[in-house]
Amino acid sequence: MIGLSDVTRLEEDTRALRESDYRSGGESCLDGVRHRIRESVPLLAVPVPEQVRRRLHVAVADLRNLAGWVCFDAGLVSSAHNHFSHALVLAGLARDDRLTANVCYRLGRVHLHHGHPDEALRYFDLGQLAACRSGDQLDASILSVNSAWAYAKKGAEHEARTLLDRGQEQFAAADHTSTAGWAAFFTAGDLSALAGAVYTDLADTAGPRHARTAVPLLTTAIDDYSDDMARSRTFSLILLSTSHLISGDTDAGVNTGMRALMSAGAVGSARVRDRLRPLASHARKHRTHAGARDLAKQIDGGNTTASSEAS
Repeated sequence: MIGLSDVTRLEEDTRALRESDYRSGGESCLDGVRHRIRESVPLLAVPVPEQVRRRLHVAVADLRNLAGWVCFDAGLVSSAHNHFSHALVLAGLARDDRLTANVCYRLGRVHLHHGHPDEALRYFDLGQLAACRSGDQLDASILSVNSAWAYAKKGAEHEARTLLDRGQEQFAAADHTSTAGWAAFFTAGDLSALAGAVYTDLADTAGPRHARTAVPLLTTAIDDYSDDMARSRTFSLILLSTSHLISGDTDAGVNTGMRALMSAGAVGSARVRDRLRPLASHARKHRTHAGARDLAKQIDGGNTTASSEAS
């Protein structure tokens, strides 16, 4: 029989692995996450005191949720979906709507990253239903802002701005003193980064004027991120470089793009490499600028190596 101390140890291990993912990318902790899953899944078949059972289900569900995110970041999409499916089942058994909402958010992000905003929106909507049941405004904010990003990628300016405003209001109304570990990343700085992402994509799909709004939002986010969130800071540098290039500030775009490349080199993340490719495309539009040509060449030459699927 296992006890509360075993569950606490699992929660602590998941927290440490999540911190490694944020700091160094999914590729850095993929083996560690897989090892912890092999150890933890058998616990579900062991007799457990009733007062421990729900917490065990939540802990293993959160580990699976992290595993899905780590696999997604490493470019292992099929494995990511498998882990997220297990996470949803366990979160359902535990009746934890907050965790269900978070898993739906992450599933939506997988589809958003791979160019399927409508499918992403379906998962974000399912997550909103769970967030509504739990009454957690932070979960609702995460889903609203990410829905705004999906609409921005579709060029739907009104929907994107409406949902972004809603997400910012929900964030302001949230209780930030009881944040679950899986949602702790969503700080004011991360909200600024996502708002910047919305306006960067609107600059690309609905008009370059939106880049002027994106730049200060992304600058604020970059300044807010510590080394513990190195991957998120890298994403924001890529977006900031893109916004500068779209707005015609090529020198700033190149300088920021080079910073993004340097930052990307320290993060093991297929998503980072994927996000650099569109930046190279924007840099190539500035054919007469030597720095922009060099930025595109450097991205094309060594920072977009694809990951292969593994079990």
